[in-house]
Parts: sequence; C-alpha cells; structure tokens
Amino acid sequence: MTLVTFSLKDVHYSLDVSHVEEVIPLPEITPLAKLPSFFCGMINLRGCALPIIDLRKRLGIEAEAYELSNDIIVIKYHDKTIGLIVDKVLSVVDVLEKDIMSSPTVTEGVDIQYISGVFQLETSLITLINLEMILNISEDVLTNFNLHLSGV
Repeated sequence: MTLVTFSLKDVHYSLDVSHVEEVIPLPEITPLAKLPSFFCGMINLRGCALPIIDLRKRLGIEAEAYELSNDIIVIKYHDKTIGLIVDKVLSVVDVLEKDIMSSPTVTEGVDIQYISGVFQLETSLITLINLEMILNISEDVLTNFNLHLSGV
C-alpha cells in the first residue's frame, strides 16, 4: 500500500495515495457562510471551485492560523473532489498491509472514528486516516456548498 504522509501539529498522519490528485501550496481561500466550521471555504483550481476542509478542525485537533508553508492535498474519493489543508506533506511511502496495526482504542485529541490504523516508520508512529469517515459529510452540507456556487 502506498501512502502519502503529512504533519498536523507535529504528529504524522497518512492517507492512501490512490486518492490523491495533487498537492498544492496554500492559496487564498474564499470563505463561505452556513457551512460546518471544518469547511474553510473554496478555492479556484484551474477554473473549478474546490471545497477546502481544515483537516485539523475535522480531526478535532487545535486549529491554528494558516501559513504560507501549509499544503493542500487535493483528493478524489468516490465522486467527491476536496482539498484538505495540512501543515506539510512529508513523503510518499510503501507500507505492507500486514505492518498496519489496528486503531488504538484511545487517542489523544483525535476522534477514533477518523483513524484506520497505525504503522511504524523509522522512529515515528504514523496514523492512517479513514477517508470514508473524514468525507462522511451530510447531503445538506454538500447541497449548501452547491447553492453557494450557483450564486457565484
């Protein structure tokens, strides 16, 4: 399994690289009202409106102001294309599925439903993100986002 690793508040996370379209530097984000707090707004990505999720907020990690050094991981999952703000993309690694341990029953600061497992990489323990749960966003939210776009 090939994974892209990234950091959030000095902790390393990963997600399946097969869902990653690209990594881009943080551009200016247009905020939108009436969306959950983890939605930052949208960006224009080559003529398409791309919704942006602050992965720190979505995971329940203390949010911080964005910096120019932040990255956006553009992912495509099923029929959704969404950008995830992370502190920094670190690397792409190959991990054997047998080396991925089940999710811990207790984690500090991150809701367990968002974690698929953990694995050791050199001296770091890397948390594998459960994209299915991260993108489990109600249809009302997506409809509201689309209503914003129709008014743009």
